[in-house]
Amino acid sequence: MKVNSNKPPDGLDPSSMKRISDRGGAPGGAAGPADSIEISKKGKEAQGIMDSISRLPEMRTDKVNAAAEAVKAGNYKVESGRIAEKMISEMT
Repeated sequence: MKVNSNKPPDGLDPSSMKRISDRGGAPGGAAGPADSIEISKKGKEAQGIMDSISRLPEMRTDKVNAAAEAVKAGNYKVESGRIAEKMISEMT
């Protein structure tokens, strides 16, 4: 079936058609039980962690500023051995 517009198929009366949301909840217009959801303890813990993370600054400006100052002053030392050890430990 190919649909080309929002018109109902031939032979159907558009005034008798209703959207699902227009039908109300339960049959006869009576309100049915409300949907509910319960979050698990782990889910609540995860949300708490995400909230804590979202409050952290995106960048630790104190560390960035200290490194920038050290570079400007010529005091920034690259510890290549330490960097290599970290890279290897991340790969294993």
